[in-house]
Amino acid sequence: MADTKPNILFIITDHQAWFDHRRPGAFTFDLPVWERFCTEGVRFDRAYSVCPLCTPARASMMSGLYPSHHGLIWNTDAGPRPGSLIEFRDGQRLFNHPLAEAGYRNAYIGKWHCGHDRLPVDYGMEGWGLPDYGQPYMSEAYRAYAAERGLGDARARIEYNLPHPEWAGETVTLHDPSPWTFMDGTGVFEGPPEAHEEQFVAHLASEKLKELAAGGSAWSLVASFWGPHQPFYPCEPYASMIDPESIPEYPSFNDDYVGKPLRHYIHRDLVHHAPRKQWPEWSTWQKVLARAYAQQMQLDAAIGGLLRTLEATGQSEDTLVVWVSDHGDALASHGGLWDKSSTYTEEVARVLLAVRWPRRLPAGAATTQLVSNLDTTATMLDAAGVDIPEEMHSRSLLPICSDPDVVDEAACLFVQHHGHGEPFLQRIVLRGKWKYVAAHRDMDELYDLETDPYELHNLVDAPEHEDVRTELRARLIEHIETTNDPLASRRLLYDLKMGF
Repeated sequence: MADTKPNILFIITDHQAWFDHRRPGAFTFDLPVWERFCTEGVRFDRAYSVCPLCTPARASMMSGLYPSHHGLIWNTDAGPRPGSLIEFRDGQRLFNHPLAEAGYRNAYIGKWHCGHDRLPVDYGMEGWGLPDYGQPYMSEAYRAYAAERGLGDARARIEYNLPHPEWAGETVTLHDPSPWTFMDGTGVFEGPPEAHEEQFVAHLASEKLKELAAGGSAWSLVASFWGPHQPFYPCEPYASMIDPESIPEYPSFNDDYVGKPLRHYIHRDLVHHAPRKQWPEWSTWQKVLARAYAQQMQLDAAIGGLLRTLEATGQSEDTLVVWVSDHGDALASHGGLWDKSSTYTEEVARVLLAVRWPRRLPAGAATTQLVSNLDTTATMLDAAGVDIPEEMHSRSLLPICSDPDVVDEAACLFVQHHGHGEPFLQRIVLRGKWKYVAAHRDMDELYDLETDPYELHNLVDAPEHEDVRTELRARLIEHIETTNDPLASRRLLYDLKMGF
C-alpha cells in the first residue's frame, strides 16, 4: 500500500500488433517514446490480454473483473447477443469509484467501447468519449479541433481495401457514420500529423491533464487511443519511414494448420474476406505491414506529446503511469490473417505493458512474470492506497515491480475468450513455457512456447505430454470452480472433467 496518493495516468492503445513484429537481429522499427518509457520504469515481457477483444478487455480493465463476471463478453457495437451484455449492469463499480471515495478527481479521454449508450461520464468520470467503437473523425469535438486549426476534412489515399479492392488509388474523405466503412484497408492519411486521430486524442488528453494538474487534488486520467487499430492510415513523415522490402516474412505466414481446431480455419478462410486469397504474395503483405508499423510509430509520437505535458506540470515524479494495450493483432500471422477472431494465438493475446512511478519503482527493469492487462486495475488502486475489493480478479503488479528479477515459474495465468463473430467458449491457462486452450465443442490446444513460439504444432494429443495436459486441465477446473465462472461452469467444466 502507498503512503501517499500518486496521480495516475492510464494509457491504453488499441489492437496493437506486438508479438514478434519487432525481432532484433531480423527486423525492427523505432518506437523511441516507448523505449525511453521502459528505461524509466518496469517492462512486462510476458503480458497477455485477459480477453483478446476490445469490449471485454477494456471492461475488465475498468472493473477488475473477468469478462465472464462483468458480462460484456462481445463487442458492444455488435448489438445484443445471447449471453452478452451491451452495458455494465446497474450498480457496477469501476476503478474510479474507490478512487473518487479516496479523494481523486477522475477523467477519461478517447475510445471507450464499454457500452452501447453509456459513456465514462455516466460512471462519474469527466472528459470525452464516444459510444460503441466510435468514429472520431465524425465527432463534433474533432470538427471543432480541425476547424480551429484549418485542417479541413480527414482524408486518406487508399492503397488496399479488402471488401473494396476497386478503391485502390482513390482518395476518400473519412466521413461516414459507421467506423467500419474504411476499416479493412491501408493507405496514407493526407494532411499533417496534427490532423490524425492519434494526435487529436493526445491533444484532448493533454489539455485535460493540464486542467487536472492545476486542480489541487490527486487525479486519475485514462488516455485511450483508437490506434494503432486498422485502418492503417499513417501520415507523413511516418508513412515513409519503413522500407516495405526490409520486412522479413512473418514466421507463421505459411502455417498449414495441421492439427489445428476449426476456429483457426474459420478465421483464415471466412473472416475479413479471406485476405490471403486476395493478397497471396508476401510482397503485398510487406506494404500492408509497413503502414501498420508506421501507424505504431505515429501513435508512439502522439503519446510522447502527452508524456511531455505531464513532465511540464512538474508532477511526473509523483505520477503512476501505466501503458498497456487491450489486445494484439493477428496481422500476417498463421497463414496470412487480418484483425483478430476466435483464436487465442500469441499474436492476438500478447500486449505491451510497462509501469512507471519514479518516486517508488525501479527504472530500466524488466520481468518475464506472467501477467495480464486485467492486473492494471488493482495496480492503480494499490498505488493510491485503496483496498482492493475482494470480488476483483485483478492483482496488483506493484510487488512484481518492486522485485522484477524474481519470477514464479510455477504460477499460472488464467484468461478467457468467447469468440469474435462466432461463439467459441474458451478458457486458457499459461504456466511457464506451456499454454493450454480448452474450448467448448471444438478441439483443445497445447503448445510449448519455448520450442514452438509461433504455435505451429498442437501437442494436445501427444502421448509424451499427457502429464502436462492433465495438470493444466486440473488447474483450469480448479480456477473455474474457485471463481464461480458463470459461463464455463455451465458448459466447459463438464467437458474438462469428462476429458472431452
